[in-house]
Amino acid sequence: MKTFTSTPDDAPGPERLLVGVSNYVVGTGEQTLVAYGLGACVSVVLYDESAGVGGVTHAMLPKQPRSGGMPGKYVDTSIESLLRDCVGSGAGFGDVEATIVGGATIFELKDLAAGAGERNVEAAREQLDALDVPVVAEAVGGEAGRTVELDVATGTVTVSTADGETEVL
Repeated sequence: MKTFTSTPDDAPGPERLLVGVSNYVVGTGEQTLVAYGLGACVSVVLYDESAGVGGVTHAMLPKQPRSGGMPGKYVDTSIESLLRDCVGSGAGFGDVEATIVGGATIFELKDLAAGAGERNVEAAREQLDALDVPVVAEAVGGEAGRTVELDVATGTVTVSTADGETEVL
């Protein structure tokens, strides 16, 4: 798990942690977790309201191959790893809820990655179901890239599209 901060140490307000591609980040308290540039990639947001613990993934591919690899790169293993780390940070396993964001079909890549976004979204749904984590909201599919933000203090999930639309889930 890597974390990147975009807020200087002396800046007022919540700390913003960037979730890089093929990574995931767990946050607590006054932090905002942000995953930029979701095209066919999928972010899964996990949050436990009572514990004030949450996390965000930024996965590229649906399932980790048997040969292994970086857990954050794959939807299935990034969700498992994020859930484990959220529980390790104080979240209750049975109290975590999920939001799925991303899985778009980007116009320029339609021929190259046909169905990649759909496969990523389906992998997220399957993995969350297997782990008994309820999905409470989704912003998936379409042709616009997205950015997702989790305000860990409030649990607010905000999705912005490349088309300039913003939605609070």
